[in-house]
Amino acid sequence: MLLRRMLIWPWWCNISRQLTYQRCLAIAIGLGIVSLIYSLYVINSNSTHGFSLLRVPPQPTFQCRSQLDGAEGSGANVHASSAQLRLDPRVLVFVETQFSKLGKQLCEMLEASRFKFKVETTGKTLPVLTNLDKGKFAVIVFENFEKYLTMHKWNRELLDKYCREYKVGIIGFIKPKEDTYTGAQLPGLPLYMHTNMALKDYQLHPSSSILRLTRAGEMFLGNLPGEDWTVFQPNHTTFVPLSLARSQNEELSGSSEPHIAVIQDNGRYDGIERVIFGSGFNFWLHKLLFLDSISYLSHGKLSLPLERYLLIDIDDIFVAEQGNRMTPSDVQALLESQARFQKMIHGFRFNLGFSGKYFHRGSREENRGDDMLLSYAHEFWWFCHMWSHTQPHLYDNSTQMENEMRLNKEFAKKHHIQTDSGYSVAPHHSGVYPVHEPLYDAWKRVWNVRVTSTEEYPHLRPARLRRGF
Repeated sequence: MLLRRMLIWPWWCNISRQLTYQRCLAIAIGLGIVSLIYSLYVINSNSTHGFSLLRVPPQPTFQCRSQLDGAEGSGANVHASSAQLRLDPRVLVFVETQFSKLGKQLCEMLEASRFKFKVETTGKTLPVLTNLDKGKFAVIVFENFEKYLTMHKWNRELLDKYCREYKVGIIGFIKPKEDTYTGAQLPGLPLYMHTNMALKDYQLHPSSSILRLTRAGEMFLGNLPGEDWTVFQPNHTTFVPLSLARSQNEELSGSSEPHIAVIQDNGRYDGIERVIFGSGFNFWLHKLLFLDSISYLSHGKLSLPLERYLLIDIDDIFVAEQGNRMTPSDVQALLESQARFQKMIHGFRFNLGFSGKYFHRGSREENRGDDMLLSYAHEFWWFCHMWSHTQPHLYDNSTQMENEMRLNKEFAKKHHIQTDSGYSVAPHHSGVYPVHEPLYDAWKRVWNVRVTSTEEYPHLRPARLRRGF
C-alpha cells in the first residue's frame, strides 16, 4: 500500500506543477497584452490631443556678424602677387604613412577644393622639385612638421633652397604627443611649444594677412575638441599669431592670457614663410585656415573664389511621420533663421519642396504648424516635390506622372502658394541625374520648369568628388 502511494504521488505532483507553470505563463502574457494596449491608447490619445512633448528647435551656437548689419569685421586679404613667379599651382604633401588620418584629411581637403597635389611619404628621397627653370610646387605641406625639422641634412638643405629661390611656403601640423612638454624648443627655430593643452574660446588675430575665407571679429566661445593641443611661444619677431585660445585650466596654468594655437612665420629668420598648426582638423575652423594658408603661401595661385551662389532647398514639406513634423515653434524658428540670412544676403529665401498629399497628417499641434507655414507662404520660395513624394523613375508612364504633378499644382493654387518659380527637384533627386527624360518633359508641360539641381553628379559618394549642378 505504501509503495502504491509513493508511485501515485509524483504523477499528481507533476500535473500540479505543470498547471501552475501554465497558469503563471498565461497571466504574464495577459498582463503584457493589457500593458501594450494601454500604452498604445495613451500614445494615440496624447498625439491626437496635441499633448506631445515640447520640442525646442535647435539654436545656432555661433553667429557670424554681417557688414550689411553695420558690424565691423576684417575684410578679405588679396593674396595675388604682381611678381612673375615661376610656379605651378600645385601642392606637395608629405604624410607619415599612406593610411594616416590627418594625411588622408589633407588630401581630401585638397581634392574637394579641386587643387592639384602630389603625395609623398616622409623619410624617402625628395621628388623632383623643378622643371627647367620653373618650380613644380607652390606650397609644401607636412602632416608632421617635426619630420621636416629633423629631415636628413641634404634633403633639408635642398628643400629650403627651393623654398627660398621660388618663394614657396610651408604648412605644418604638430602631431599630438603622449608626453607633456612645457617650453620645449622646436629644432632649429626660435619657437617653443607647450603640449597636451585643453583650450577654449578660440579667436582669430584681426590683423593677420592670411585671413581671406576666414574673417576675424568673433570669438568661438566654449571648449575646443580634444585635450592634446600644442600652443606656441615665439622668441623672434618673425613669428606672429594667426589664432589664439585660452586654457581650460587657467587656475592650474597660472595665467589667463590667451595662447597661440596657430602661428605664422613671416620668413624674417631664415627666408622661408611658414604656417604651423597646433592641432589638426578636429576643430572645424582649422579647415578654413588651412585653405587660407594655402592661398597666402602660394601668392594667390591656389585660391578659392569668394563669390558664392547660395540656394537652400528644404525638401519633403508635409511628408514626415507624425511626431517628426513641423510645429508652430519650428515654423517660427525657420522664419527667424531666414531673417538672419537676409541680413547677409539680399533677397534670400528658403526654397520649400512640398508634397500636398500629406498635408494635415500630423497631430493637432503639427497640423497647426502646417497651417502656420501656409499663412507665411509668401515669405518663402516653393517648388513641386511630387504630390505623393514618389520617385519619378518608378512611374510606368508619363501621363501618371503628370497627373501627380497637377494634383500638387491644384493644392498650391488652393493654398496661395506661388507656382511660377521655374525650379523643381524630384524626391531623392530621382531622374535628375542620370537623366529620366519623361520627368523633364512632364516638368516642362505642367510646371514650366527651366532649372533643377542635384548633389549626385557624377556620384553621391564620396562627397568631396561631387560636382553638383
